[in-house]
Amino acid sequence: MWKTAVDRERKTVEFQQIAGNLAQTDNDSDGDGDGDGTVDLEKKSEEFEKILEISKEERDRIQRVQVIDRAAAAIAAARDIIREKKSADKDINSHESTGGEMDAQQGAGTQSRSILVSPSESSANGVPGPDFWSWSPPPSIDGNSDNSSDVQKVRKSSDTPLTIPVAMKERSVDFLSIPFESKLLDTNNSSPIPPLQSLAEVEEVQVSESILEMPFKKEEERELGVQFSAHAAEAAHALEKDDELSSYGVTAGGSRCWRETGIEQRPDGVICRWTMIRGVSADQEVEWQEKFWEAADDFGYKELGSEKSGRDATGNVWREFWRESMRQESGLMHLEKTADKWGKNGKGDEWQEKWWEHYGASGQAEKWAHKWCSIDPTTSLEAGHAHVWHERWGEKYDGHGGSTKYTDKWAERCEGDGWAKWGDKWDENFDLNGHGVKQGEAWWEGKHGEQWNRTWGERHNGSGWVHKYGKSSSGEHWDTHAQQDTWYERFPHFGFYHCFENSVQLREVQKPSERDEQ
Repeated sequence: MWKTAVDRERKTVEFQQIAGNLAQTDNDSDGDGDGDGTVDLEKKSEEFEKILEISKEERDRIQRVQVIDRAAAAIAAARDIIREKKSADKDINSHESTGGEMDAQQGAGTQSRSILVSPSESSANGVPGPDFWSWSPPPSIDGNSDNSSDVQKVRKSSDTPLTIPVAMKERSVDFLSIPFESKLLDTNNSSPIPPLQSLAEVEEVQVSESILEMPFKKEEERELGVQFSAHAAEAAHALEKDDELSSYGVTAGGSRCWRETGIEQRPDGVICRWTMIRGVSADQEVEWQEKFWEAADDFGYKELGSEKSGRDATGNVWREFWRESMRQESGLMHLEKTADKWGKNGKGDEWQEKWWEHYGASGQAEKWAHKWCSIDPTTSLEAGHAHVWHERWGEKYDGHGGSTKYTDKWAERCEGDGWAKWGDKWDENFDLNGHGVKQGEAWWEGKHGEQWNRTWGERHNGSGWVHKYGKSSSGEHWDTHAQQDTWYERFPHFGFYHCFENSVQLREVQKPSERDEQ
């Protein structure tokens, strides 16, 4: 290899000599160039011989260091370029926003549509556009500022109906009631301390936890599906009609409303178009915001979402977030849905629900939910009731017949100088051959550290016999085998194709450029 490099270098020097003879008439200069070329070649040969004197391992180590140094320099240069670009974009956006505010003040009643695509300033959960909790309504026409009202500027949120923007959220469906302690522990005793129970009662708990609870969860999932469809239709309608609405208006009841729209580009290249309506009631005691958006890119990603927030003078705050999206990964389509509802009143009572669903075209599916609510710990309660309650559940399907499910509930009650806690949970894990385990636990903990628990389990191996076992801290114990069929949910009752068929509005999402061409 070195000989080839030397020959190539010698030919290069000879070519330079010929070129020099054609360009110059000074033969002495040509001779000097020949000497310089020969000396340079000999010098390189000596340097190469010195390199060969170093061990191969050391040469490899030096080369690796050089590669790392060059890569680090390239990354640093790229970061500098990105940083300079972001700084320039911020200056442009600052200039555009200042000009936009002046135009809005001079041209009242005109639409505040953004024509240029600006860099995204979305919040951590991907919501585009300006934030509601840092917003204050501008002064009214008669000179009275809404800032003088008693509206609490709390930094959280939930929901307000679109047709009645100043109405409080209905809680008949979303309100989470805290269950009785006695119901969770499956005991007829009103005392919070669980009594000893027979083996028959223990087996009854096993069935009720894992099977009887499933219809309720499925009904809850169906209700959530209806809500997702309603949200999608509402978002699509709001985005379709955003060109027909003015930037400011007053309702028949005296509520003032403001409208803004915009187009943003996220760091990953996704283009997001959003529309937002803000309002304040006639008595200036309720402020609310509704935001809808759609997003897409050139690689098949589509998104549809909404966020509704509000607050009033009594300290009530609420927020409802919803989003569904679709994307391509390794040639397969994936659908994802998520929702987050939260509310809090002036007394400190608070509740929240979170949902997440994912469906893959290969048959994989995963779902989970977390709900909780709490009331003032000083609230006087009847025996068996709690001040805090949680519920988690989830399920995952591998698309080949294997699945995992779990449910976990627990409650807490303030008893003056301490907290009493109780709960129950169960889970099941099966492979594609129907082999798996079902297990659960009911537990209780007193404010002084007293504890009680009961665990149970079932092992299924496809033989037609089930191994049942369990024990409790009160001395119960059982270990037996029963002839019993194995049942578990191999595939989700609501899978990818159901979700795809229901996502009509999501499938119709387009990039703003494609929409303008039509």
